[in-house]
Amino acid sequence: MKNQALSVTQSGRGEAVILLHGWGMNAAVFEPLRVELARNNRVYCVDLPGYGSSRWDADLSFTDQVALVASSLPAGRLLGWSMGGLYATQLAQQYAGQFSQLTLVCCNPCFVRREDWDCAVDEAVFDAFGEALNRGWKSTVKRFLTLQMHGNDNARQLTRELMAGLETTGEPNIEALLFGLNLLKQNDSRPLLASLDLPIKMILGGRDILVPHNLAKEIVHINPRIQVESLAFAAHAPFLSHTDQFLTML
Repeated sequence: MKNQALSVTQSGRGEAVILLHGWGMNAAVFEPLRVELARNNRVYCVDLPGYGSSRWDADLSFTDQVALVASSLPAGRLLGWSMGGLYATQLAQQYAGQFSQLTLVCCNPCFVRREDWDCAVDEAVFDAFGEALNRGWKSTVKRFLTLQMHGNDNARQLTRELMAGLETTGEPNIEALLFGLNLLKQNDSRPLLASLDLPIKMILGGRDILVPHNLAKEIVHINPRIQVESLAFAAHAPFLSHTDQFLTML
């Protein structure tokens, strides 16, 4: 499936499952998961605007980007990883009749600490990556991946494989990277999560240092209907480090 600006690949047969990647990555990050899901589902892997094969358009707001993604997808189940979870949450709210289920993987509804939200990271974490982009996207994304994979037993191998995949599937647009960092810093989807009326599952990694594990205790105050599960020995990308266990949670 191709939109003028957006790249979406489809594989398998059955119920539609839509995968939305995180910051700095593209749809290829889901390859091991896609292969398994495609055995019994019709899987749509999206390159978000400015990533992979999708064109970047600086004139599009976050809401505009979400509308573009929605127009390129069928009805189905949403799965958003990290930053992709912010897109997935917005999709579920703006296009309630199109999506039947929302799964958020290592996604904090508010990624930075606020006066009323302590289970997050300091804004300075994302500021540092924004400043580093001036010195090149590869070194910056590699540092971010290293942070994401920290805590996994095979962290170095995963980081190397992901960087190699990025170099072969299309480097991200610098403006898109900066846009994404600002989204991670500024977006607060807690009110949206509180208002959503569809099945929502949250999967966390016990060793994740970007999305603190105590989020599991706080999310009940936002929406008690959200089902939270955790992989104790996984970090920020449990679908890569613990694929089989992750699949049992979907």
